[in-house]
Amino acid sequence: METTEIAALSIVGVLIAMDYLTGLMKAVHAHDISSEKMREGLWHKSGLVLVMLLAEIVEHGQTWLDMGFALPLIVPAAVYISIMEISSIIENIAALNEVRTRIAKKIS
Repeated sequence: METTEIAALSIVGVLIAMDYLTGLMKAVHAHDISSEKMREGLWHKSGLVLVMLLAEIVEHGQTWLDMGFALPLIVPAAVYISIMEISSIIENIAALNEVRTRIAKKIS
């Protein structure tokens, strides 16, 4: 595996973990922890891991099996997933700040 691929997979892994953590923080802060929502989130995250695994298999499989095309898949898949995860993390952080703003308004 090349350094770029390792970096792409590492970044995706960190972003997935950050998204799950910020989502959990948002739920705890809003007193809205739901095991059903957490399970759904884990299924979603496992789907993203499977997309990266598929990209890894197909990209490296192209060297031994002629699929009729030769495309880089790992980095584009990582970029797509990273953009999704970053936007979700930003939404979670924004929701945390909204809750803090509402609490501050009630106190003052």
